[in-house]
Amino acid sequence: MINRLIWMGCLSYIVTGVTLVIMGAVLPELLQNYDLNYTDGGILVFVQFVGMLLGVLSMPAISRRFSRKRGVMIGLLMISAELLLFFLPPWPVVILIAGFAGAGAGLVESGIGTIILVAVKEKQAIAMSKLEVTFGLGALMIPFVASFLIARGIWTYSFLLLGISALLTAIAWQRMSFGHVDTMLTRTVTKGSETKRESYSGKSIPFLVLCAFFFMLYGGSEVSVVHFFPSLFIERWGVATSDATLTVTVYWTAMVIGRALCGVLAEKITYYRFLWLTTSLSVLALLILPFISQAWGGYVISFLLGLGMAGMFAIMLIYANSALPGMTERTTSILLAANGLGGSLLPIAVGRMMDIWPVQSVMWLFFGVMITMLLLVFGSKRLNMFLSTSKQTSQIHAPEAISKNHS
Repeated sequence: MINRLIWMGCLSYIVTGVTLVIMGAVLPELLQNYDLNYTDGGILVFVQFVGMLLGVLSMPAISRRFSRKRGVMIGLLMISAELLLFFLPPWPVVILIAGFAGAGAGLVESGIGTIILVAVKEKQAIAMSKLEVTFGLGALMIPFVASFLIARGIWTYSFLLLGISALLTAIAWQRMSFGHVDTMLTRTVTKGSETKRESYSGKSIPFLVLCAFFFMLYGGSEVSVVHFFPSLFIERWGVATSDATLTVTVYWTAMVIGRALCGVLAEKITYYRFLWLTTSLSVLALLILPFISQAWGGYVISFLLGLGMAGMFAIMLIYANSALPGMTERTTSILLAANGLGGSLLPIAVGRMMDIWPVQSVMWLFFGVMITMLLLVFGSKRLNMFLSTSKQTSQIHAPEAISKNHS
């Protein structure tokens, strides 16, 4: 039944992957249709990820009130509203639907992430990597589909396919049973029956803040790459729109390959080593990007960047939760909220920079963000060691205190 739960989570992650990438896949066509610029595109992405942020933050409350399973279903039904974009409604309605669907994606992603971390007790990295692979498959599939539809002038069908898929997935959740795990999935908490929730210790707060900052920069980087790399390729190398959209396909192909391997690799070499190795690869790729003179070189960099960023999300999430035991739901919600916050803020800066400055400035911005993430990984090691030392000291002194009380 655990495997059934994981694969149902994987199906839902495909939908969230499509949801969070679809706007970027069709952004040039969308802006052209409404006669708008990249700043407007940045605002659209901002609203979508503000919605995601709200969805992530509301996940614990919705799960307690309606149950974790129904929380996921609510999120999928919210995503299904994207099918209305098939009709190309007025721009304010597009903005509203993007935010609404973003909230649904945040609710689904954080809800399923928490469910898997709670339900799966062994080899969590492998289970989470399966989710991330399928998220990548969704994100990989929609740019390819969008490119196909753009070339035929029917790109709005992308939204129709997403809406119907989300609706069918919600129905599947409603009808499916997961055996003994159903108790955890359907449990609700009524007002007045809540037990006192644990809180973070003062020594764990700096580590949590550092991890949240890492997630914020990661979210901003991933969203900006997905939504603006096609436009960046058009501006920098003059490629056709349908070819530019394939940059996201290349990026997510590497993501899928990397995520298929990251769980096993991270378990072998430790989470920390995995994080600094992959972040270093991403830094190197972005350092080279501004000096590339041909479009094919940009595609190579997109692949290397996708490979480097592939496992960052899942492995950092497990790394943080392993250092902060007993706080899985709250930690996951906080870190995914930070991810959504970054995904909403950085695209605004990128869109604005693409309107007023050369595209090379955006490339250097990506590099600066990634090298900051590398520094945060190094800092997390020191803070994690400090936390471990503090826990060991507490465990040593606890028996001594008990013996003194008895004497």
